[in-house]
Amino acid sequence: MSFQSRREFLKTTGYVFGAATFLGIIRSCERKDTRRLPNLVFLFSDDHSVPDLGCYGNQHIHTPNLDNMAAQGIRFNRAYVSSSQCSPSRASILTGRAPHDVHASRLHSAVPPYEINLVQLLKDKGYHTGAYRKVHQPNIQNDFDFYGGHGERLTRFFDTRPEHQPFFLWFGSTDPHRSYEPGAFEPPHDPNALMVPEFLPDTPEVRQDLAYYYDEIARFDQECGEILELLERHNLTENTLVVMAGDNGLPFPRAKATLYEAGINVPLLIRWPGRVRPEQVTEELVSLTDLTATWLEAAGVRIPEIMQSRSLVPLITGNDYQSRQYIFAERNWHDNWDPMRCAVGQRYKLIQNYRPEMRYIPSLDLQNSPSYAVIQSLEEQGNLPDRLSWYTMDSRPQVEFYNLDNDPGEWNNLAQSSEHEDPVIQYQEALSRWMEETHDFLPPPRGAFPGGPDSELNKTINPVNGIAFRNE
Repeated sequence: MSFQSRREFLKTTGYVFGAATFLGIIRSCERKDTRRLPNLVFLFSDDHSVPDLGCYGNQHIHTPNLDNMAAQGIRFNRAYVSSSQCSPSRASILTGRAPHDVHASRLHSAVPPYEINLVQLLKDKGYHTGAYRKVHQPNIQNDFDFYGGHGERLTRFFDTRPEHQPFFLWFGSTDPHRSYEPGAFEPPHDPNALMVPEFLPDTPEVRQDLAYYYDEIARFDQECGEILELLERHNLTENTLVVMAGDNGLPFPRAKATLYEAGINVPLLIRWPGRVRPEQVTEELVSLTDLTATWLEAAGVRIPEIMQSRSLVPLITGNDYQSRQYIFAERNWHDNWDPMRCAVGQRYKLIQNYRPEMRYIPSLDLQNSPSYAVIQSLEEQGNLPDRLSWYTMDSRPQVEFYNLDNDPGEWNNLAQSSEHEDPVIQYQEALSRWMEETHDFLPPPRGAFPGGPDSELNKTINPVNGIAFRNE
């Protein structure tokens, strides 16, 4: 070997050795950095509304583990899903965007693999990711490092995870989704000692149906308790951010697959020792879509600009937080085509029905439920209570507008009230801006046509059905 080639050789090997050493240092630093990052655990129930946990005031339901978790952190009274349907709601949480914006607005529709998702971003940061049971987004489920089905022990993830990595664990229960059978929880809830929501008839059949729903929530609580105990056993509690939420409202008529409060207002609890003070309760309007940015910020990941998600970290840690003025939600195809959009504010809620000519048709799991059978039977007999005459309407208003402060059940539609004309317009304009910004495929209630709100088209054409209104 010549002197020149030897020198070049040494120079080259020196560069290689130096580069390898440098990369080793970087990787070592990254490992050290990721060790300081919090673990993330998500406890996710399936078809579960506020107020169906003890910590929300339901004194008849057995949920000690989640009640204790709420006492150790913060409870959200006004948390809303982006959709009252399972897979679209999950699409939002996994992408930080509206369901229609990620092409996943229908029940069972999958987020395309080219869309950025939470699991990919956390893995890029060095997180070990795992999921149990229901993810309901097949393309994203395949991105998890670990997946455990219904027969998989909850201990397996903890026993097999790499100890040098922070982790994200998604526990997607199928409770309290229908169908129901006796024996989900012992002792079972007493049908005579529970709360019947005002939108359901109070009969023995309905009470038994609700008792089974309560039993499955109690079973979910029991499994959440097992996971929280595993965190404690593995000495992980102090460095783990735990979130519990429901994916949409309870599986009963006028709840799931509607945009009423029972369909979209869900439990949300967050515990983060040392960062979140215990025994907090907030009335802030938040969307479960905001969980995406919350987890990313906690993990030190830059939040992609394409996301509509807003981190809750400042709110839950007591720092400056910019409140949301509105929460937006949608309903699309779910066993039937009944598209709706809504805007929820601190006081009012607007619902836009895009098939107002239809009467209410529940999703298939609800059509086959004992509670809906009771409603149909009472209607046929002419014995449906007056407060439930809503179920008998042959059509629905195109616009619904409710004052949630004094009408939390959403029975008194103020859309045609002259006193509320301005707030109706305000909410419609806010909803329209959101629909435009998120590339909605439905026409917004205002400004649906070119030329702005003052154009002749926008003044004379109904954006829902295209009918022109002429002043004769």
